Amino acid sequence: MRRTTIFLPDELHEELRREAFRRNVSMAEVIRERLATPPEDAPTLRFTGRHPMEDVIGIASHGGLTENIDRDLYGI
Repeated sequence: MRRTTIFLPDELHEELRREAFRRNVSMAEVIRERLATPPEDAPTLRFTGRHPMEDVIGIASHGGLTENIDRDLYGI
């Protein structure tokens, strides 16, 4: 385990302090638990078996989009 320093707004610090006191654990424990648990409203990501780029494959079958990609993107 590593030690780190973070700066918290006063309101958040007080919320964490109160929760730690109520649960009789350290603030560090409360913070670790919160960081390890995704929020309930976090979107669930699922692998569909398809790569998103598969939707654009074949759009430019003549190769014109990639013919000069380095020059067009990077000026090389």
